[in-house]
Amino acid sequence: MICCMKHAVAASWLHKLMLSQSSRPTPLAAQAAGSEGAAHGETFNGLAAEPRARDGGPQPGEGARTLIKGGFLYAGDDANTVIENSWVLVVGDRIAAIGSAQQPAPECDHVIDAAGKLVLPGLINPHWHESFVAPNFERPDDAGLEPTPYSNGGDIEALGSMFAFISTVGQKLTHAEGVAIARWSMWTQLRSGTTALGDVGSANTADAMAQAALDLGMRIRVSRWGSDIMIPNGAKEFRRIADTQAQADDWAALMETWNDHSSGLIGGMPSVMGAFGSSDEQLIALRDIADRYQAPYATHLAPLRNETAAVQAVFGRTPVGRFDALGMLTDRLLAVHTAYASEEEYRRLLETGVNICHSPAHYGMLGEATVSETGQIGRFIKDGGHVSCSTDGDISYIGGMPEAMRAAHLGHNEAQNCNTACPPTLALRMATLNGARALGWRDRIGSIEVGKQADLVVIGIDDWRYRLGNHPLRTFLVAGGSRDVEAVMVAGRIVVRDGRSALFDEAELLTDYRLAVASARARIQRK
Repeated sequence: MICCMKHAVAASWLHKLMLSQSSRPTPLAAQAAGSEGAAHGETFNGLAAEPRARDGGPQPGEGARTLIKGGFLYAGDDANTVIENSWVLVVGDRIAAIGSAQQPAPECDHVIDAAGKLVLPGLINPHWHESFVAPNFERPDDAGLEPTPYSNGGDIEALGSMFAFISTVGQKLTHAEGVAIARWSMWTQLRSGTTALGDVGSANTADAMAQAALDLGMRIRVSRWGSDIMIPNGAKEFRRIADTQAQADDWAALMETWNDHSSGLIGGMPSVMGAFGSSDEQLIALRDIADRYQAPYATHLAPLRNETAAVQAVFGRTPVGRFDALGMLTDRLLAVHTAYASEEEYRRLLETGVNICHSPAHYGMLGEATVSETGQIGRFIKDGGHVSCSTDGDISYIGGMPEAMRAAHLGHNEAQNCNTACPPTLALRMATLNGARALGWRDRIGSIEVGKQADLVVIGIDDWRYRLGNHPLRTFLVAGGSRDVEAVMVAGRIVVRDGRSALFDEAELLTDYRLAVASARARIQRK
């Protein structure tokens, strides 16, 4: 879930603005057509249409044969292929062949020297929120630090109010603002080795995030976060806070516009905040739209200890029970932070092939006990569930998928008192192939295999940290991080080279972000 508050709800900018939330958000399609910024051709530093190109080195031409040679390859496939001195042939946007130094390298047009480097599949972050528009009141001395609404089992009323407001923020941005903010937010993920994102609801719009992904050359499944009710603490009835049909119309519009986009980079993934934020009518609408497009859909499902009692008091069913009764436990469901299911529900989640996602590097920041309190996610891993890891979202950069992999590897081993609970190659799978399955893209990305799209990450390992080890992936997880990512390729296109964007000037994107966010905050605060 998005953490837009480092301190108490009452002290936050978001809390003050909850009172201004509209009861009927503008449908996405109308918003895209009529946003003030788009209508007036608003730009930031001249980059509204696309980022200014920079000379980031040569790019393979269409159909070019590029050989990535000499790297220590972890393919992340079902066979757990590891090649110490490898080569990978990319033809156009696809992986054409894989081999070792003992095999003759094929002819090529370009060579990328990967000696002294790890070569991994592009990292996949299936559960993420774009929320960089929110201001940051964090203090460096921790003064005024108080428990978040996620702590101590969760304050369901406070979270319901906050999420209801967040679901309206996108309508308060002009299109140009949304794109500029999304570009910077998504660049921090791409720079960290993430080649595909799953938006599970954001303080931005699907149109802005999709455009930002096209500009940056990365993949995303975009969403519109649904939240039409909230449950006051101790209540027997919910309070309706948004127009259910308007949010469903937004899902339909974004799916028509972006699902299976011709670029091959963009898809749709309608999502709801969770069982304590959605009426039955909204869940049915989510199910029907996802079924119509045979697309993945997402929610935070059984993420907090206090949620079950709150939802059961209003609906007569638990959060998982509500989804099950509506036929929504399927292999297209991405269930996030699912740690508080009953034993019967746990078995149903395994039986139905639901994708379980967790954010192990983020829980400590919010005061959540998602991994440790029930041990349920560790059980999903042990019992062969489809478990992925993710970064979650925040109002500033809080780490990328390398940090999520580290937390999964070390955290589950500690929680289960066994070093085999989550070995490094399993942590990698959580950040690649399992994430691809959750996003419905397992057949095209998530591993380095012949025929798949060429989404690759190259990481430098030629330094003192790696001198005495035999397992460079393990060393990377425990002693490396996002900053070590040197190069990123998406669909055969080099988008990060030598730790810098190969497509745009990072300083200009940051300038655009700062201008956009200042403009957006000033206007939102006036309302």
